[in-house]
Amino acid sequence: MIMGATSGLGKGVAELFAKDGHLVGIAGRRTDRLKDIAAQYPDHIQYKTIDVNDPNALSLLNELIEEMEGVDLFLYSSGIGKTSSTPDMEIEVRTNEVNVVAFTKMAVHIHNYFLKQGHGHLAVISSIAGLRGLGPSPSYSASKGYQRIYLESLSQSAKKLGVPIRYSTIIPGFIATDFITEGKYPMVLSPERAVKIIYRGLIRKKRKIYVDTKWRCVGAIMRLTPTWLWEKIKL
Repeated sequence: MIMGATSGLGKGVAELFAKDGHLVGIAGRRTDRLKDIAAQYPDHIQYKTIDVNDPNALSLLNELIEEMEGVDLFLYSSGIGKTSSTPDMEIEVRTNEVNVVAFTKMAVHIHNYFLKQGHGHLAVISSIAGLRGLGPSPSYSASKGYQRIYLESLSQSAKKLGVPIRYSTIIPGFIATDFITEGKYPMVLSPERAVKIIYRGLIRKKRKIYVDTKWRCVGAIMRLTPTWLWEKIKL
């Protein structure tokens, strides 16, 4: 099941799973797009309109799970993020509502579902931005770091209980999707290449999926950069 599958990476990953013969549940806010995707793979895709911020989101999620007769892999692909030279209250709060609050509700719900089921695989599309704070996007950076650490915590919890649940944190760099609409960005990957990397990583149940090797190297440099130097970098 993929939450946030109406466009971008979520849509691409859903299509690859469907092409490979899996039953895929897709969800998102835009019903017309969900219908279009499902129409292309009528034997392999079921959909439900779900806004992650809707108070009824978890009930709707349960309905889709029942219609699919169970879920083995859940990917949280919903997310927002914008840049601003100074923090914009509306952007910052909205980002946390989707990337933190809604994500947490979905992650806890599915984690507990997998505990009861006795197995499962929970994944989230985080970001290279989640490794260090970025001045133009404070909430986006912090929320993506939150997602990474949250899955790490759930993984530790599941291991303590002895339940074989797998967790995957997907860490893309710059991908040519709707997220990148302004400005110039280095080392931009095509959505097609990014989706293939993510798909292979999920099939292999990798703990961390960097998209791609270049960004793994960038991530290592980001983590090793001293705070005093990092804060001087102009982004």
